[in-house]
Amino acid sequence: MRSMKTVTESVVLPCTVEAFWRVFLDETYMRTLFMDELKFKELTILELTDSTRKILATPKVNLPSLLEKLIGDSFAYEEHGTLDRGKSEWTWRMLPPVAVDGKGKAKKEFVSTRGTIRVSAEGDAQCRRTDTVQVEAKLFGVGGLIESTVEKELHSAWTREFAFLRSWLAKKVG
Repeated sequence: MRSMKTVTESVVLPCTVEAFWRVFLDETYMRTLFMDELKFKELTILELTDSTRKILATPKVNLPSLLEKLIGDSFAYEEHGTLDRGKSEWTWRMLPPVAVDGKGKAKKEFVSTRGTIRVSAEGDAQCRRTDTVQVEAKLFGVGGLIESTVEKELHSAWTREFAFLRSWLAKKVG
């Protein structure tokens, strides 16, 4: 049996750990990041506190034609995340939307995606954000293609997110 794929990225940001988490959990920042910068089709905030977040998101996805036929253009997910302030660690998991088929059964989870964001102080008014994501596709024959596509999309999204975050921090924090 194949193991899951782990994808990691790290970046130094021009803010304190506390400022990072304040921005990360800010509703205006989230909406601007997802809708304007990452170009999601839809974003619904289901829950947002100073240590938890649940969202329903519909991203625009760039898929190989085989996966596009399999998944279609209606891909959406729920993300449930929790911040452990003592560890300065965000843990999250993607789930199929709560939508059910006509018989009251939840949608089956074909791809398991979860991760962490760890943030640590890195010198004078800087912090290091380290993202680790585990992806496991449970579809025979296309699991590896799904995992490598997710990895490519993650790196692309991180590049855009980190640049946007730096810009946001310069305007709002600095």
